[in-house]
Order: sequence, then structure tokens, then C-alpha cells
Amino acid sequence: MSKCVLCNKKIKFSRDCPALNQVICSTCCGTKKVLEIKCTKDCKYFMEYEIKENRKGIVKLVKASFNKEAEDIYRDTSVLELVAPFERFMFYTYYNCRNVNDDFIFDCYIKMYYSLDEKETIYSFDEVETEIFNEYNKAAKKTKLSIESQKLILLRMMKSVDNMTGGKFGNRMYLELLRNNFTNTGIVADNIGKI
Repeated sequence: MSKCVLCNKKIKFSRDCPALNQVICSTCCGTKKVLEIKCTKDCKYFMEYEIKENRKGIVKLVKASFNKEAEDIYRDTSVLELVAPFERFMFYTYYNCRNVNDDFIFDCYIKMYYSLDEKETIYSFDEVETEIFNEYNKAAKKTKLSIESQKLILLRMMKSVDNMTGGKFGNRMYLELLRNNFTNTGIVADNIGKI
């Protein structure tokens, strides 16, 4: 059993560290990543960490944003020119697709948010996510909104997902909200009068 080059302890669970070009223990990887090790993007553990940190940051931002009516960007018609056709696409394409739920959509929107500025992205997109991102880009291109405005829109849509998900109706309430918006039917429509 070899020893970790950082802590000099026997390695139970080893990790290849591209930044150090050495094998280190999982404890040192977890506790020294970024702080003491200059991690590189070719390290899968660093990429998992980045994705997790991005998600925590977005969730915090979503919770803190658009909490007052005056802050709601949906009051801007130029924003709605992107949101309306995109959310119509989301509803009509994915409402009957049971593996597309609020968690999937929220995570997809996070990936889109961090990939919008076309810098090197840490995210990979599956076939459905690629279709969603392409449709969003197509709608965004028509509106000519800035990347910052597009990111705000994604935050606002994530706020809708976050506000709607869970509860007694489960993990597809964002799509149910879109069903209500586009057809005035479904769980949301049925329960509005009961509130």
C-alpha cells in the first residue's frame, strides 16, 4: 500500500491527481482541493466539485431573486418575447415525457446558465438537454437580448421551477404550471379556485 504525497499516510482510497501528477488519498483530495491544490479541469473530482458548488450558488441566487413584484423581469415585454415561445416549446415537447421533471429541468437550466457565455464549459448535455438549450438559443437569437439578460431569464425560470416543485402534486409542477398557462387546464387550473 502506497503513501499519500501530501499527508504521508497509507492510502486506502487513492485518487490520481492531475495537478500534482501523483496519487493522493481521497481525504487530501477532498480537503485540499482548490485550497492547497491548484486543481485542473481534467480532474473528474474537481469537476464534480465545481458542478456541486455552481448548483449551491445558483440555488442561493434563485432563492434571493425576484421576491418582490417590482423585481419581476416578466413585466418586461422583451423578456416575454423569449420566455413565451421557449416555455411553450417546453410544455408541448415535454409535458408527456415522464422522465422530464422539475429536477431535470432545474439542472438543465443551471447547465444552460453556466454555458451561455460560450466559454469553456464544465457541463455536458444529453440529447434532451441539447434540444432544450438549442431551442432556448433559437428564441434568444430572435430577441437579440444580451447574455446577461438571458441569464436573468434563466434565473427567473428556475425561480418558477423552485416555487412550483414538490408538495402534494409532486415533481412535475413546473410543467403543470406551463399547462395552465398555455391551455388553462390541469392540476393548477383545477386548484386555483380552491385557494
